[in-house]
Amino acid sequence: MSILTYQDFERATDKTEWIQQALVAYRNSDEYKKALDEEEYMAGRNTSIQQTVRVIYNMAGLPEPDFTASNMKIMDNTIHRLVTDRCSYSLGNGVSFPGRHKEIEDGKTVFVDPVKDLLGDKFDRALKRVAYWALANHEAYLYVHMGRRKQEWQYTLFKKTEFLPLYDEETGDLRGGVRFWSIDWGKRPITAVLYLEEGYIKYQTKKDEYSIASLEQVGKLQPYLETVQTSEAFGEEVVGSETLTRLPIFPLYSGEMRNSALDRLRDVIDATDMVLSGFVNDIHDIPQVYWLISGAMGMTEADKRQLLDRLILQHMAVVDGENSNIQGFTQDIPYEAREKCLDRLHNKMYEKYGGFDVHTIEAGATNDHIEAGYWPMDEEADDFEYEIIDFVQAILEMMGQTEGTTPIFKRNRVSNQKEQTEMVVMAAPYLDDQTILEKLPFITVDEVDDILARKDGESFSRFDDMQTDEEEEEDEGGEA
Repeated sequence: MSILTYQDFERATDKTEWIQQALVAYRNSDEYKKALDEEEYMAGRNTSIQQTVRVIYNMAGLPEPDFTASNMKIMDNTIHRLVTDRCSYSLGNGVSFPGRHKEIEDGKTVFVDPVKDLLGDKFDRALKRVAYWALANHEAYLYVHMGRRKQEWQYTLFKKTEFLPLYDEETGDLRGGVRFWSIDWGKRPITAVLYLEEGYIKYQTKKDEYSIASLEQVGKLQPYLETVQTSEAFGEEVVGSETLTRLPIFPLYSGEMRNSALDRLRDVIDATDMVLSGFVNDIHDIPQVYWLISGAMGMTEADKRQLLDRLILQHMAVVDGENSNIQGFTQDIPYEAREKCLDRLHNKMYEKYGGFDVHTIEAGATNDHIEAGYWPMDEEADDFEYEIIDFVQAILEMMGQTEGTTPIFKRNRVSNQKEQTEMVVMAAPYLDDQTILEKLPFITVDEVDDILARKDGESFSRFDDMQTDEEEEEDEGGEA
């Protein structure tokens, strides 16, 4: 958490000056720098290895940069893979809610999820994005706001590198915060928005000044909900406003321990990148073939250079057989030890993060073997999903929804589809159509409703055809 609190803001007499100082302090803090590092690692840029310089030691035993050595930097991006897997595992299919039910509209079957309809079509995507950055930074924020025309809720992600949270010293609740951004710090204008429970205030740097110290308030406190009216005489105008029950910014945490992916994996990632980069640099620096020339002390440097050129280009050279000779050698780079080291580091990375490595599953593995491989990931997912449940329920409470607010997750996982399908078919006599479709591994959540609607439509069509046939038979009997 930031060392700055909501009470610090309340005690400030000059709010604008306090925001200026708070942003400078936050951008210079270890917390902010750590978040920047985490973003770099998530993008596949290892900040530790980027700063590594190969050295040699001089006659005095002091290190000096070795400018003659190769210094290629090979950077692993497994951390992005692991975070994406964890996020997609729980949220790749979106979330649904218990109140989902079937209705008939205009003779067609439609499936209605009242809670999901309230959240809107953009919610699943917003939830997945904020979950990704919560895992990456240990904490991320979602700003939930309504468009001016109040058509549907909108969602904006706030990352750790662009939002200064202000927590309450007594309750630990998020009471406010400052979001800040600039296209190019120090060269372009800076914009900041202060979010409070009662509304928000915008700040911007003065014209042609690009430092935080020149931030000044732009306009007055704005409410989160405004009623807009459009008329021919006055156009679009605000005719009223409403107050929310709380600050519409919701923090999502990575789990019970609230640590980021980099907190858990940095040592293994750095070791992996160092071993791999060292291997590549050795391939470049160590000659595969070299020669030792004896009895050449009387040769000039130009003669030695010419002799070496002939060896390299023509693969042959002539020397005085009595006084000198050439002996060739080959050099092998240690390969097996490094491969074993990289394999162990790879396994350790998945073990520390509780990930599922698909390469450990052999072709034709049974569901029992696959389930065992997923066990660590299931435990980690349980921890994260409890955070998501609290997060979603807090959003729905602000929207006025208090019933049926526990999200349902359908996890994305590898399975022996043939074996799983056979199990579902065996249990089919005891299950309804919806449950059967939801359990089939090759049918997604989005397809279930469409399939059920089409099945109902077919049943209705067959029933209608049967009624028509019966009526025709009755008519024919009456005529006879």
